[in-house]
Amino acid sequence: MKVVVWVCESCGFEKEGRCKPQKCSNCGGKGSFIKKEGNQKKEE
Repeated sequence: MKVVVWVCESCGFEKEGRCKPQKCSNCGGKGSFIKKEGNQKKEE
């Protein structure tokens, strides 16, 4: 399964995970994450 880097559009915080985060743990923004292109990792 691939791990994706998600970026908060509000503050630029980056979080790795398979699923889109619901809330930014840095600024508290809800639904503000977008997938960072070209930064997918394959989980071993």
